[in-house]
Amino acid sequence: MIWDGDKIRELRLRMGWSQSDLARRLRIDSLKIGQLEMGLEETSEDLTQALELLDRQADVTADAVFCGALSEIIFEDEDVLQVDTSSIHRKFLDQ
Repeated sequence: MIWDGDKIRELRLRMGWSQSDLARRLRIDSLKIGQLEMGLEETSEDLTQALELLDRQADVTADAVFCGALSEIIFEDEDVLQVDTSSIHRKFLDQ
């Protein structure tokens, strides 16, 4: 995946982070985040790998939040003691 400035900014905002927050997690200077987002610098291979890892973590986190909220609906609608994510996906996403 190519990490241009827009994609980096999108990831950062999706995580709810400031440029300083993202820089701290990537262990780089926060000024570099600004330069990357403005397209003044390109990502190194190591930075690209770290951004891809954060992107996957963002997806997992979003899915967990999504499933957690929707599991409450299933608990209210159905007489079950446990709900797994596959049942949530089937009920709400595969319609």
